[in-house]
Amino acid sequence: MKKHLLFLAFAFSILSFSLQAQTAPKVVAQGFNQGLIGVEVDAAGNIWVTEHGTGNDDGKVTIVDKDGNNTVFMTGLPSTFNIAAGEVAGSFRTIQMANNKVLIVIGEGSHAQSEALLIVDKSTFTPGTPLTLANVEQTIKLGTYVHDQGFLQSDPFNVAADSDGNLYIADAGANSVLKWTKTTGAVSIVKTLTGNPNPLPFGPPVIDPVPTKVLAKPDGSFHVCQLTGFPFLEGAAKVYNLDAATGDLSVHAEGFTCLTDMAFDPKDGNLCVLQFGVFGPVDSTLNFIIGTAAVIKLLPDGSRDTIAQGIGGLAPSFTFDGSGKLYVTDLAFGQVLQYDLLSATDESNIISTSVKAFPNPFSDQLTIEYELKQAARVSLEIYDLSGRRMAGFEEGKKEAGAHSVRWNGAGADAQKAPSGLYVYRLTADQGLTSGIINLVR
Repeated sequence: MKKHLLFLAFAFSILSFSLQAQTAPKVVAQGFNQGLIGVEVDAAGNIWVTEHGTGNDDGKVTIVDKDGNNTVFMTGLPSTFNIAAGEVAGSFRTIQMANNKVLIVIGEGSHAQSEALLIVDKSTFTPGTPLTLANVEQTIKLGTYVHDQGFLQSDPFNVAADSDGNLYIADAGANSVLKWTKTTGAVSIVKTLTGNPNPLPFGPPVIDPVPTKVLAKPDGSFHVCQLTGFPFLEGAAKVYNLDAATGDLSVHAEGFTCLTDMAFDPKDGNLCVLQFGVFGPVDSTLNFIIGTAAVIKLLPDGSRDTIAQGIGGLAPSFTFDGSGKLYVTDLAFGQVLQYDLLSATDESNIISTSVKAFPNPFSDQLTIEYELKQAARVSLEIYDLSGRRMAGFEEGKKEAGAHSVRWNGAGADAQKAPSGLYVYRLTADQGLTSGIINLVR
């Protein structure tokens, strides 16, 4: 089991806990089921969504405008399936740059433009005619340098820039922070992170440190966060301070689990980190636990505030827009979720405290009750822990007030579903709430 497991984990396991977040999210973009990784919001408020593809050089970047309309910006990006590891890597995210340039981070792979940063000019883009690799103006090939240094893997995952335009790359394959110098085009290693001994009787003797994000700080230095490799120990991930000039690395905060992204909250300047998910017991679960993704804010007094949790699936990236709204990708369900942290009012039409699933556990029939603040189009979906859709109910438009939906425990084939845990996802227009139900035969 290697590092990419987190980006492919769809065979979920789960513990019995609520998926309700402190602020209910809105689904602002969906249908991204080919490896949704990156999310970015540009100055105009458009959402840029990056999918790594299926391994057939079919990575894609899509722009979602404020009205929810999807426009494919770029297709045919490198996407490689590693047969030996059973993993896909490809386009991970976009970075908006000066002069209408867009940088696209391409991970590990065999394509000539894999393990690289691709730069395109978005002013040449015409809606309806996606850009392709033929439109790439500059390829910054990182993998060639990394392999020349003796590393077996190069897997660029995220990028930050300094005030001079130099780029700093978290390479999750080489476990290193790289630097691309703008004036010379040279690539160098700023720091290679050191793994920790594995205290468990299974897995590799040393746990990979796996850097996943470099974040520029106001003072010119950087933060670096890490995933940590298999067996993905809970509490093992750290946030570091990095002096790029000297390579000095020190612990800024620790006790996190599988971090994949960082950003500063534009409202208060506090650092926020993204927990992709918690890995379940290896002797029974052997996968990430659905619903354990969270965005955590680090406060000046050393305390921490979970500002978004219960994301529903597994979350590889997040970002803020200029007004402070939070956007999180849900890899499992191919959605971008928005949290309005500025408002004390739940944006969802669903009154989250009113949602009840009973009896739970159940054997023959489950009732899910909910209350709407105002009229909304409602649907309910039931999934098993492999991500398979078991049942769906299109309720149509419902008026404000109390309603209920019943599930008889049958799958899409009308056969009785087996005993076990299932996930329900109730949507009312863009509002989403989800939870866990236990079917006992």
